[in-house]
Amino acid sequence: MWKSDRIEGILVHIPWMTVLCLLMFFAVRFADERLYADSGYYLLRTINEGSFHIEHGRWVLAIAEAPALVASLLGTSMDAVIVVYSITNILFLALGIAYALFVLEDRRTALLLAMIHVIGLAHGLFCPVFELYYGVALLVLCIATVWNTHVRSKYRAVLSFLLFIGALSSHPMVWALILGSLLLLNPSQRRSILRPALVIMIAFAVFRGFTMSAYEAGQLAFLQRFAFPALVVGLLAPDVLMEQARRIILHYPDVLVLSTFCVVVLWWNRQRRAAIIHLLGLFALYLAVGLYLPEPTHDRYREQVDFAFTAWTFIVILLSVWEITVWRPALLTVFVACLGFRLAYIGSIAPSYSARTTWEKELIADARHQGMHKAIIDPMNTAFGTLDDRVAPYWSLGVESLLLSAKDGPERAVSIITTDDLQCPGVPENLDKVVMRCWDVLDPEALSARYFQLGSGSYFRLPER
Repeated sequence: MWKSDRIEGILVHIPWMTVLCLLMFFAVRFADERLYADSGYYLLRTINEGSFHIEHGRWVLAIAEAPALVASLLGTSMDAVIVVYSITNILFLALGIAYALFVLEDRRTALLLAMIHVIGLAHGLFCPVFELYYGVALLVLCIATVWNTHVRSKYRAVLSFLLFIGALSSHPMVWALILGSLLLLNPSQRRSILRPALVIMIAFAVFRGFTMSAYEAGQLAFLQRFAFPALVVGLLAPDVLMEQARRIILHYPDVLVLSTFCVVVLWWNRQRRAAIIHLLGLFALYLAVGLYLPEPTHDRYREQVDFAFTAWTFIVILLSVWEITVWRPALLTVFVACLGFRLAYIGSIAPSYSARTTWEKELIADARHQGMHKAIIDPMNTAFGTLDDRVAPYWSLGVESLLLSAKDGPERAVSIITTDDLQCPGVPENLDKVVMRCWDVLDPEALSARYFQLGSGSYFRLPER
């Protein structure tokens, strides 16, 4: 019978390059598909402006944008820029694993980082810049650094501070995960970091309060719904709970198994306080996500928001479950099962995104055939995937069409928008300009001629085939 340390050694020391190479393959293979939504927007703004594009104080975006920015400044092709942009979160994972293994000498953290990203890649396969992925990784590395004895104390304090600030500046959801982490710590650990952590968080919150964008303030306004008991109780209605349970079982059976495993192990080993905190954390996240996204439709944006449940589960494993060594072989076995499920899940949803990207490229080809650099299409009844995993045209079509078409050269660039964009204020009267997205209209001269040369024409309806 294999001992826990032998299984752990095999899982940690052998598969790193295999896992990283596999994730890298997905990132390269689906580089075009990963331009979906915000990821394409941030790439276009970065390479067009020749500098980092940071919105809403989420400075970890600089990590996601840096390689593509360097590649564009070096004059590489659009094709190369898109690939570099797509693999950035895998490079980030590799650096995090290297830091955990060779600086912290912490195999536990390296393994958990890999698992977080493997599961997170299924959530973020088509949005590699979602800030929460980076923020959670930085938070895990911060937790692993604070009490690490392999790093000198003066360096440990600086590294912990930088990692903590990086996590705070990623996404508002990280703040909830930090508070939960503080509750999970044992009393001596909590006493040693509670005061500095709260001071940093309060100072950062005050700073962000003065610099918060209108968009972010609007996003956080959902917290006001907690003041209305009827809205909160409505999330506990039997039909709502059944619908959410069905969705969780369909899309997140691995996270469900991991969370159940945590509760069973903690309760069995008389760590009932940690088990209750874990369950309360899941319940609080359920209420928050439910109030933020009342509509139960499952799409990429909900996948990203739901990543908070995955992150919280792995934080519980990091702080409470991992140290129960007698259960570690079972935990590692569950990890292997989760890895297999997630890779299969990625393969199952990828064709829907490939179909969507193929459709976009066909529209670009049609526009070129008509001699058009700017076109309008009607997306009505166009969708890919299934009702449970739907992929539809999005506001980012104008961004994606510019990036995809520019792969063939700047003079071949095409901007395609939808009839939905025409409903946005300021668009119908500015069709002689460039509609990056319906609330972002630019003068043609504002586009970088290095990648985009659209000319001075206007948008016209693309004839149907």
